[in-house]
Amino acid sequence: MTERNYMVKNWMGVVLIVVGALVLMFAPAFSMLGSILLNVGAVLIFIIFVRRRWRKEPDMQDERTKKIGAAGLSWSWLLTLMLMAGLYLLTTAQIIDPDPGLLLVGLMLFLGVSGRLLQVYFYRKGDIGY
Repeated sequence: MTERNYMVKNWMGVVLIVVGALVLMFAPAFSMLGSILLNVGAVLIFIIFVRRRWRKEPDMQDERTKKIGAAGLSWSWLLTLMLMAGLYLLTTAQIIDPDPGLLLVGLMLFLGVSGRLLQVYFYRKGDIGY
């Protein structure tokens, strides 16, 4: 399997997870469908991860790679904290009344997906300026 195929299947898993989370948050009547989509997406990403690791040799990490990964995760934490603050303000102003369990699932998914997307963005952008 080529790198492009791995990437396409990974994105399919991410899309399934995001759609499943959205179904769980905004359409509780279809909670079974949302759970199925979440699980299928997670299993797909796990299988692709395992197959990819078995196929190739371990990656060598240099200082630049570690710096880019740390920057992506730092920005992800910051964005998640800002999202939590915004949700707190919306809840306090009684604009929304979210279910706590679904809110936690959404925040966890946002943290993971945004961390990976930011890492990919920084890898493609190149060097980090600090």
